[in-house]
Amino acid sequence: MKKLSAEQNDFFEQIASLAFVNPFSEQREQADCQLLNIAIHSASIFQRSEKIQLLLATKLQELAGFNITYFKAEDQQKMKYSWLFYQFHEFQQDFIEFIETQRMAGDKPIELPFAKELICCFKQAGFSDTETEKFIALFYQLHRGFYFINSAILGNCASIIDLRVRLWNNIFTFNPQWYVDFLCGKMEDFSTLLLGETGTGKTLVAHTIGCSGFIPFDIRKKCFKESFTRSFQFINLSQYPASLLESELFGHKKGAFTGAIDHHQGLFARCSEYGAVFIDEIGDIDMPTQVKILNVIQDRVFCPVGSHEKMRFSGRVITATNRNIEQLRKEGVFRDDLYYRLCSDVIKIPSLQQRLQENPDELEHLIVSLVNRVTAIPAPLLAERIEDHIRKAVPKNYAWPGNVRELEQCIRQICITGQYQVAKETNTNSEFTLSENLVENSSQQLLQRYCRFLYKTQGNYEAVARITQMDRRTVKKYIVGE
Repeated sequence: MKKLSAEQNDFFEQIASLAFVNPFSEQREQADCQLLNIAIHSASIFQRSEKIQLLLATKLQELAGFNITYFKAEDQQKMKYSWLFYQFHEFQQDFIEFIETQRMAGDKPIELPFAKELICCFKQAGFSDTETEKFIALFYQLHRGFYFINSAILGNCASIIDLRVRLWNNIFTFNPQWYVDFLCGKMEDFSTLLLGETGTGKTLVAHTIGCSGFIPFDIRKKCFKESFTRSFQFINLSQYPASLLESELFGHKKGAFTGAIDHHQGLFARCSEYGAVFIDEIGDIDMPTQVKILNVIQDRVFCPVGSHEKMRFSGRVITATNRNIEQLRKEGVFRDDLYYRLCSDVIKIPSLQQRLQENPDELEHLIVSLVNRVTAIPAPLLAERIEDHIRKAVPKNYAWPGNVRELEQCIRQICITGQYQVAKETNTNSEFTLSENLVENSSQQLLQRYCRFLYKTQGNYEAVARITQMDRRTVKKYIVGE
């Protein structure tokens, strides 16, 4: 049995606790800096991790060989997580390269090239095959979570820093010890609802969550059971008319309706047990479709159109809307029971205007990051020139109604044309405004415009009839102009 000195015991206690701290949080930075005895904000997380890794390597070497069975029962927990912390960072670059290789390879899982070396480390440290499989899968998930959050969520303002923390918690919970012990691979019942204006990056956030789920590792095949590129399935409900929506969600059998010339896999069928579905514009669907989605989430089974065959859905559900979900519920056009199935975690994505109000330097940081995406290599001089163009063309307090998507297209326009024309701002919350011309129109024309606007936002005659308190046939007449 190896006996730890008081100094060793304190050191490994600190390392073990670091393994469960959100890497994007202030708490993690404070813990790192305390361990290294350096000032807060004096080093990035990568610099801090490198210094801790060197220190930890020295402390582990002092033990003259590591095997978890060499330690007393009361020391095994902290020594296990200290050793895991070291191996996680030792193979960090290998995992990043593997993530990028797997992304290029697509939906077919490829062999982990350094699996033999990593498995050997676990065996020498006294871990069973079952433990080895679990922790290699956790290493992979942790590296994917950090990789996608860090590369997709750009910016340094307070709301973006908080968003990165929220996303890590969404994937691994606020208490990763709970996740490791009880929830690992069991997150399918934890749904996520993303709220935010158009162009804020809700799809990027959903992709980050969907590609960062737990995927088991097969120690015999030295391969993960699925590619993370297949784990994320996406649908934008506003792209489909009501007549096709059910088929796109649940699939259909050949001959189920006119035009169904072959079998079709819907969104829920395409999702694997390790994956997640992203349903965008959830606030735009009608009541019947809401009920069907609710039933799938509750019962975890569904039937394709034209079939009585029950199929199981085992994935996680992520939804998003740019509409005011509370107002939709208040108006009775979005079901409360569906909302309460979707709201395990409700994440608000900040607008670009909010981000610039929090930190005016955010614009410069975003321009640099977005230019690097366009050019594929760092281009600081180009970013500087584009920023100069933007500051000349865009008013100082411009609201950026298109958010980050608008800024990205602004950069592309400047690259192509050398200029950017700010679009006229429109009322993004409502296309129905009482302009002077409308006031001059007859009440019938006003009512027709209002009904058509409601139909465009609600998607069906029943909702319009309920809001206007008119007969459905009258509503239809105003909308289609019969």
